[in-house]
Amino acid sequence: MDEKTGSILGTLRDYGENTSAHGIPRAVTTTSVPRRLFWTCLFLASFSYFCSQAYDLVNKYIDYPVTTDIKIQWSELEFPAVTVCNANPLRFSMLQRLGDEAGLGFQNAGFIPRQAQNAQSNINRGEMPIFNGRPNQQAQATTTPTTAVPTTTTEETTTPGYSSTADYEDYDYDYDDPHEDFRTVNTFVGLIANLNTSTRQAIGHQARDFIQECQFNGKACSPKNFSVFTDPTYGNCFTFNKASSNATPHSATSAGPLNGLSLILYIEQEEYIPSLTEKAGARVVVHSPSRWPFPEFEGFDAAPGFLTSAGLRLTSITRLGERYSECTDGEGYELLYPGTYTQTNCLVTCYQGHMVSECGCADPSQKVPDNTTICAVTSTNVACKERVTRQIATGVLSCACPASCSDKVYGKAIGLSEWPADSYLSKLLGKLGTKRAGRGPGAAVLADTDRFRRNLLKLNIYYEALNYEQISESPGYEVENLLGDLGGQLGLWVGMSLLSAMEVVEIFADLFAILCKKISSKEMKSSNKKVEVAPIHKKSVFELENPALTANGKT
Repeated sequence: MDEKTGSILGTLRDYGENTSAHGIPRAVTTTSVPRRLFWTCLFLASFSYFCSQAYDLVNKYIDYPVTTDIKIQWSELEFPAVTVCNANPLRFSMLQRLGDEAGLGFQNAGFIPRQAQNAQSNINRGEMPIFNGRPNQQAQATTTPTTAVPTTTTEETTTPGYSSTADYEDYDYDYDDPHEDFRTVNTFVGLIANLNTSTRQAIGHQARDFIQECQFNGKACSPKNFSVFTDPTYGNCFTFNKASSNATPHSATSAGPLNGLSLILYIEQEEYIPSLTEKAGARVVVHSPSRWPFPEFEGFDAAPGFLTSAGLRLTSITRLGERYSECTDGEGYELLYPGTYTQTNCLVTCYQGHMVSECGCADPSQKVPDNTTICAVTSTNVACKERVTRQIATGVLSCACPASCSDKVYGKAIGLSEWPADSYLSKLLGKLGTKRAGRGPGAAVLADTDRFRRNLLKLNIYYEALNYEQISESPGYEVENLLGDLGGQLGLWVGMSLLSAMEVVEIFADLFAILCKKISSKEMKSSNKKVEVAPIHKKSVFELENPALTANGKT
């Protein structure tokens, strides 16, 4: 290394004169002071702006943005699961036959006429288990009739109606007071939540009566092709094409009503509970075969006397997850309802957990965990439920329920037409009249056109087309994008390339070598220094043997 490059300043000057980066050689080699200042300031300004752009680009990368890709694809499609529920949760005639303990709660709440319940109590006493054996606020709260008008300042269980002295025109409504219909539904839901599953299924609407005719893809099906579950609001619900370990879900190979699911449903309006059910018809939920349906939150209603058609369009959504988007495949989540992970299932599970921890009881409108008290409809529990709901919505109580990384959404185009046509009525009556006794509408219903239209409906579920929308996420800004943008900004504002950057690496290596050489040379100089010591005079043998002579000689 020559004298010019043997020092730090010399090395830096050599780099400034020979670098391929723009601006630096002009500032170093010029002899004009104004020009040197101009090129130095221009280089520093350009380099500062590059640093600002580089900061923004790095932040953009660590935000991990995604690009949403939308494609229209065509293929054979998996047919969705279809869940149908009667709008009425329990059959009125069967409700009146409950034993004394359960029947008394429904009677005190006004759902069963007192005379009818007493007439049947001796017939069915002890025939079937009624309660689940869990702590029962609702049953305890309804063991005595409530005759006074319920208010929000008492702990009494509310009843479906007010006393006969209540005057609706003069009643001073308070927005904070629960509505009469709200109290009625919640009281009933709390009562049936105390019944065990077998009892609820036994007194609910049965598949053999509810599903009068079934065909899928042009082939006949029957109630045996449906699985049953009990919903807290709608009672017995029946699902077609549910995924299971021993059955593969059906697929649709053609579009149109003839290639989908067609059902004729008998809703049995004569069995509707007078003080509870305000609408007649069926609740329909179209969902993925592997997920759990929630009729209370999703779906649509099908009215009697009409053909309800639902044309489906499938949208498949795939999210990246991990660092790119907040989603989950459900691993590690313990859900209240079976099936694959869904955000609704997670939110319901979280809500019920907060209800138990904050209020000390479970909301009967959702699945009740084992060994958990059911909330009675009291002012305290209603206020607690509203507080929990509000705190979840505002984030005071957290629910970590991200979206699913893979989801299917079924868009629906719903249409109604009067059914059956007058010209088709006689043929339809002939088909339904061949049903075995006790398995469908009786002769009285079939003979009365008005009763027939009030009790039967038809439902068609089908794909409008076999093309579907595929929405997927892909990384919007990857490492190669970051390097390309950094290189572009570096070349634009500083005039440097990768090779120019290597020159910077080289100059740092040279500076490091110079520093190491200087440090090592200083250490060598310090080790070569000699320490000067005062000389020690050695006495001769003669002096040691004749010290007196030596002393006299010196003197």
